[in-house]
Amino acid sequence: MPLRVDLVFPRFKLLSGAERAILGLAGALVADGHDVRVVCHQFDASCRPRLPSDVTLVCSHSRLDWTTNRYLNAGSDYLRIFGLRRLLDDAADVCVLFGPSLPLAWCRRKGGAPLLYYCWEPPRALYQDRGRVLSRLGWSRVLVGPALGLYGALDRWLVGRVDVVCTSSPFAAAQIEAAYGRSAAVVTLGVDRARLDAAALAKHDSPPVVLTVNYLHPRKRVELFLEAASHCRDRWTDGASRPRWIVVGDGPERDRLEQLARKLGVDSDVVFAGFVPDDQLPQYYAAASCYVHTAVEESFGLSVIEAAYCGNPIVAVAEGGVRDTVEHGETGFLVAPSPFELAAAVETVLRSADSGRSMGQAGHKRVSVRYRWDRGAADIVRLAQVRAT
Repeated sequence: MPLRVDLVFPRFKLLSGAERAILGLAGALVADGHDVRVVCHQFDASCRPRLPSDVTLVCSHSRLDWTTNRYLNAGSDYLRIFGLRRLLDDAADVCVLFGPSLPLAWCRRKGGAPLLYYCWEPPRALYQDRGRVLSRLGWSRVLVGPALGLYGALDRWLVGRVDVVCTSSPFAAAQIEAAYGRSAAVVTLGVDRARLDAAALAKHDSPPVVLTVNYLHPRKRVELFLEAASHCRDRWTDGASRPRWIVVGDGPERDRLEQLARKLGVDSDVVFAGFVPDDQLPQYYAAASCYVHTAVEESFGLSVIEAAYCGNPIVAVAEGGVRDTVEHGETGFLVAPSPFELAAAVETVLRSADSGRSMGQAGHKRVSVRYRWDRGAADIVRLAQVRAT
């Protein structure tokens, strides 16, 4: 039986992992015959190519940016979320709240549709990073500490009001259980096969290209990528055969990272490609010899499975959800978050073309079998129906 589904997310920024996940699930739900609406305040033009034609976009176009600081503006996602309440479909069979949409659980009506909360991860400032955040605030922690305590209590209360908590990986599910004391169901994510098939396994031996695709935020830890490039630089005496290191993506850290590349002396080896439109991204995956993932305990990493699907061996920090998506020694390497270890693993991949190609093929097969949007859509329908009964 077809369902009416509302997917709620306040701000679709430059197309990145969260946006791709939501729109991928939306497309799979529509393909399965369901009536899907995406409800938001802002929808960036970069996300348009990923919006399926049969998905209804409901956008308030409300202003969320009030300062020039992107981190401060992120607070608007939470503060203005209640403005989306009037746009929700009261006749929906299920409503899925993504990330900052959680406060809408406050407004849920008794006897209403099942409410699912898709939690990427518990807010870091409240849980795993709380001590670190307070230690950097000096005297102001006297005020911020109690505020975080109140925010944490509210966060847990809101999570208690939803019917089902779901997430992207077993790692994230464990974090959620530790923070909230309730289990979380894993919703399968996938890759856009039609978009990536032309790039999949279309590899070449030279010149070697090391790629990372990220929104340039401190959590992505792209400085490790640049430091690894610095350590690798002297291992190739022939400048013509030395790897090129490409950073795809934009964000608030770009200026700092470009300055760091110059300071490390790798600005001639590193290319900051900026934001790359969705239809051009497969060309970068196809050109790459190796994909590097450096983010801090990221819950999943869609770019990692996209790169693997395109035949790239993965070198990743052994943290977070990537430990479920990369099979060490088979589809890539999981290493400590050290530029030395990253550089050594990259060199191992690049020095042995046959081994790198074998890892890339294994990664392609693993993603093809395990990660599919239609499975994610089925997961959401199953969770909604179980709760409804």
